[in-house]
Amino acid sequence: MSVPPRPGLLHRPLSDVLSALASQHELAGGGCPAAALTAASAAALTAKVARGSRATWIEAGGAIAHAESLRMQAQALIERDADAYRDASSALLRSERSARRGVAAPAIVTTSVADRERLVGEALTHAADLALAIANASSEIAQLAAAVARSCPSSLRPDALTAVALAEAATCAAAQLVEVNRRLPADDQRRAASSEAAEAALKARERAL
Repeated sequence: MSVPPRPGLLHRPLSDVLSALASQHELAGGGCPAAALTAASAAALTAKVARGSRATWIEAGGAIAHAESLRMQAQALIERDADAYRDASSALLRSERSARRGVAAPAIVTTSVADRERLVGEALTHAADLALAIANASSEIAQLAAAVARSCPSSLRPDALTAVALAEAATCAAAQLVEVNRRLPADDQRRAASSEAAEAALKARERAL
């Protein structure tokens, strides 16, 4: 009997999500989902501060909508990472089973090894794309949170600055994942794009302070 798939991270208790991040088996790597989760938290906090600013800030409504849109984007990236890992794991398992069945047939084993290398390469490329998407979303959240921090009541400013810090951290984490990806050439545009996202988040924090 096949084991039913576990629900996505967004549909599980927080303690279960943290256990998944700590597991060696459930996620391909904890970096991307952790960064996306941090970004989503920053966007939610930004929306909260903007809601508390409606009485004094005429543009609060637009900031709320923007923050909620970015939160949904970050949440979707959490699930994309988990879905990609499940797909890659299934493909690799099929490849390994084929290799075991083909012990007496070198041609089959060679094909399986080639398939495995291709799958690993595709997984690394996807990881770079996903990390860049997280870096871009997180950087945008940092910039929005900084704008909210400059316009919100002073009593809400600590929460806004926390959102900026969280978003900047998520941006830098995701950009680092792009930088260390061994599949990307040194001059790959994704490296430059992730660095630009991190720089924009840093400048947003400086403007907010």
